[in-house]
Amino acid sequence: MKIMTNTIICILLVTAASADDCKPSKLSDQAIKLIKPLMELRVRQNKEQFTEDGRWRGESQYTPDVEKRFYSILKNRSKAGDEAVAYLLNVYMGEHSGEELVCEVINRGKRMLPLIREYKKCIPLIGIEPLHKFVRGSGYLPQYAEEGILKDEKCTHE
Repeated sequence: MKIMTNTIICILLVTAASADDCKPSKLSDQAIKLIKPLMELRVRQNKEQFTEDGRWRGESQYTPDVEKRFYSILKNRSKAGDEAVAYLLNVYMGEHSGEELVCEVINRGKRMLPLIREYKKCIPLIGIEPLHKFVRGSGYLPQYAEEGILKDEKCTHE
């Protein structure tokens, strides 16, 4: 019994230490200028499209602006654009958009690995936290992107 109790205490201490390891980095000012307006629109879009318990209400008036900003970020190949797409791997933009995002990150290649790994451990703050529950990501996209880069995959998106 004592061994089991000690094991549980050790697990709890390690878990608590891991949570404390998250010290969010700051995105560059240029990246925040790209990502923050998109995320503000995305939160509004989701609040308009879904009830609090997740039932679909209908398409949001913000959808065209969300899509326009999202695709603009995908096309931005600057350092700030890299930060923004790495950030987006950690939020939910929709299934199709998520696939396009992972594809874009894979195509950018190994330069993305440090950002993916850093943001996966601790997503940077952008000033609108906490994100709406339907906007928080699942955690799988950074993994998919990292695996694709390490396998030297190439892909196309619309």
